[in-house]
Amino acid sequence: MGTKPVTAAAQSTAVGAWWRDMDRYHWWVVAVATLGWLFDSMDQRLFVLARSPALRELLPGASDVEIGSHAGYVTSIFILGWATGGLVFGLMGDRWGRTRTMMVTILIYSLFTGLSALARNWWDFALYRFLCGTGIGGEYAAGVALVAETVPARARPYCLGLLQGLAALGQVSGSLVSLAIGPQAEIEGVRGWRWLFLVGVLPSLLVVVIRFGLREPESWLRAREKANEENQGSLQRGGLKEIFGNRQWRRHLLVGMILGMAGQIGIWGIGFWSPELIRGAQLEHRLELVPAGGSSAKVSGQRPNLAELAHRWAGSEAEAQQQLIRWQTEDDTLVARATVLQDMAGMLGIYAFTLLTARIGRRLAFGMSYALGLAATSMTFGLLKSGSDSYWMIPILGFGVSSVFGGFAIYFPELFPTRLRSTGTGFCYNVARYLTALGPLTLGKLTLLFASLGYAMPLRPAAISLAFVYLLGIAVLPWAPETKDRPLPE
Repeated sequence: MGTKPVTAAAQSTAVGAWWRDMDRYHWWVVAVATLGWLFDSMDQRLFVLARSPALRELLPGASDVEIGSHAGYVTSIFILGWATGGLVFGLMGDRWGRTRTMMVTILIYSLFTGLSALARNWWDFALYRFLCGTGIGGEYAAGVALVAETVPARARPYCLGLLQGLAALGQVSGSLVSLAIGPQAEIEGVRGWRWLFLVGVLPSLLVVVIRFGLREPESWLRAREKANEENQGSLQRGGLKEIFGNRQWRRHLLVGMILGMAGQIGIWGIGFWSPELIRGAQLEHRLELVPAGGSSAKVSGQRPNLAELAHRWAGSEAEAQQQLIRWQTEDDTLVARATVLQDMAGMLGIYAFTLLTARIGRRLAFGMSYALGLAATSMTFGLLKSGSDSYWMIPILGFGVSSVFGGFAIYFPELFPTRLRSTGTGFCYNVARYLTALGPLTLGKLTLLFASLGYAMPLRPAAISLAFVYLLGIAVLPWAPETKDRPLPE
């Protein structure tokens, strides 16, 4: 733990495997930063799994389309919080330091994840998600900057790939927790989705490890000393004036934001709606099996929701409730299993990008990843029809939409000098989310549009239409600088 860290800016002349350049402290930094992002990812998965069940309780009597629309609103508000945190805490990461910023942001997202369990209506649920998002957005920028500036240069892309890829284990953990605590279940008189959010308080314990186990990177300390000595605005750590006023950094910022926006809309506007896709496909399948008629209970609209279908199937209210619980349990189990596979495949996709970019460069790897994301989302949302389809289509979706995130962790820190690295990374990955927030909103509006056109499951054509955002990521690549085998700018 006391070994002096090697700065990432130094070029390694070692031969052999990249990990031979790493010492104990390097691995410790990677482990702690990865845990911070892993817990971020667990919160994201818990939210995605609990989102619709929570809104069904918080909006009693709402139709499936209304639930889907409000789910889009809450998701966009969450992403806006993420973007705000990326802006504010990205600046603070360059001014306060990487480790102090990580501690503050982890406490924020842990606290408001727990408070989400206490929501009483949809708007205070949305408020808690916004505040939780500010912590998640800030933690990412600080964490990747810390790793990029601490580990040896030769090991940097691999360590950042590990950080991004292992974070998928957080999403897997969230899915596994939901296997034990179904979001639609009831435990001790409390809905399962509330228990899921209470689990999200646990990451706050990581703050103790960060407080006593990490120190600031040498390159950040040097940048602070230089800024203090010069006392010039152009050298101010985290200065917005320089990052927007310098032509090179401004171009890097715009390119990174567009790359980030395309990938994030792909996963938040489409990929993370796999639970709704699976539940909708299950409902379609049951509608084919359950004949019209049954109970005299009211059946609304053109297509019944799950509760109404249970009444149609059953001969009495008691039978309808029992059948509804069985179906909800089946759906929760299927969704949890499928999202575990989705997240594991996503982790493989991130590692695949890491290996690919080390061989062929950043730009070509990004182009291949965006093309794969478009193909995977179109296939999955167009063709998934049954529970068995979920076990192979959802992993393909996960691999396709997640692989590009391995590139973000590697590429964004390579675009900016030390004094602007956390700010620039925060902008590229998180401030782009102000535009990314339009993804779930657009998906909701497209779903309403296709519903009005008579589509039985309008989520399908809505998601396929939105998937063409990946073409925007491909279109900006000619302006993206190639950073393979180049040192971090100082």
